[in-house]
Amino acid sequence: MSDAQSQYFLERVDFTTERFPDETFDLSTSVVELNIFESVELPYLTASLAMMDDVAFKTTIGIKGSERVTLQLKATKNSNSIIKKFMVTGIAKEVSVNERTDVRVLTLLEEHAYLSAIQKISESHVGVPEDIIEDILNSHLDKKIMYGSDSVPKLASQSKMKVIIPQWNPLEAVDWLRDRMAVTNGSPFFLFSTLRDDDIHLNDLSTLMETVAWNKETPYTYAQTSHNTFAGSEDATQSAARTSFHVKSFSATSIESTMRLAQAGALGSEFNVLDLTSGSETQDGFHSGRDTLNVFLEDIGFLPEDGISFDDSLSIGTPNKGEFGVSNYKSKSFSSVVASQQFYDNDGKTPLAGYHDENANFGLYKLKIKSAALRSLLMNNVFTISVPGQPYLLENRAGVGSIIKLNYAEPTLDASRMSEVDKNRSGNFLVYRTRHKFVDGLYDAHLDIVTVSYTHLTLPTIYS
Repeated sequence: MSDAQSQYFLERVDFTTERFPDETFDLSTSVVELNIFESVELPYLTASLAMMDDVAFKTTIGIKGSERVTLQLKATKNSNSIIKKFMVTGIAKEVSVNERTDVRVLTLLEEHAYLSAIQKISESHVGVPEDIIEDILNSHLDKKIMYGSDSVPKLASQSKMKVIIPQWNPLEAVDWLRDRMAVTNGSPFFLFSTLRDDDIHLNDLSTLMETVAWNKETPYTYAQTSHNTFAGSEDATQSAARTSFHVKSFSATSIESTMRLAQAGALGSEFNVLDLTSGSETQDGFHSGRDTLNVFLEDIGFLPEDGISFDDSLSIGTPNKGEFGVSNYKSKSFSSVVASQQFYDNDGKTPLAGYHDENANFGLYKLKIKSAALRSLLMNNVFTISVPGQPYLLENRAGVGSIIKLNYAEPTLDASRMSEVDKNRSGNFLVYRTRHKFVDGLYDAHLDIVTVSYTHLTLPTIYS
């Protein structure tokens, strides 16, 4: 594919190794395929790079899983470059095309994640969870925390605590602390890296959901007949928008499982906490997923029918015991044995919470269950779409953790309804995972997205 037709420009693929400290090898002309992976659950990027070797590169230079690869790419010749630094972690696959040419796939990991993986830390910290996370990332990995959203980031409800890191690597430690965090409305936190910048983002679910969709004015649209109905009826700007925001494929697997939600404790569960120091036990141990979800949605201004949802109308039981609503069952039990008042502040008198205890504040114990329930509800409907990737290199708000707007044409042959959207597959979605695929001048983004709010509008005229 000519440069004029290319959907991306891979300017540099610099390969360096300590074995040749004064040399930089540009592999950009040898790259067959490049994949970069983002996840809202991971504070680092991973990648795979398939390269063709017909110059005995591996034999001469060597690939040992200790090399650096710096990628520099951009969407157009005039757009800003994105630069990412990775470490080679190994060779996933090697194929001989013929006796003169090999193709090998290198696995790549962001440099700070590589550094984290090869060290262990054993230390204690005092503070609120987000400050401890920031301290660990900054002191051990030289990484900064970013609260990147349109909304003011919410803080975790957990108070000042003392935690001991028991010989874990830094990213294990911060993930452990992130699990401990929740907002008063039950919102869980995510710690993640993106292709668009070099910081690590810390945001809670409600803050992410309140963010305005970055493509609000040009929603992604899945309407297979649009290529025919657009012909001759749009200007150049509309044509470009259709091309860049047309959904190429749409799929879903393992969705809409009420039983799975129940088993995860998202609908109805109980939690029991025994404090060995005070001898106190949980008094109100039942968790209602419906109450948790309603409070969460109300807090961020969403209507129950327009956001994350589940169906708890099912009644089930036996003739002997009777039938009960599915969310009235204690489908999962969470139990903890804690010892409070083990740590004190500098004055020697004020008790500090540890990782597991809450100084007898059972409301905060319950917050852990609410956070886990909302996480499970969020993952009950995960859709995968394939879209043109260029906007993700041009828009600095795009990527995992961002909100996108999607219109899905209602699947019907009824001519009177062809401009309607499928309300269950249209609206605002949180980008959960992304695979950026660069191959032969083509750039597609494969997105795993989760519903955060539905839409009840009709498709714009251009898409009808």
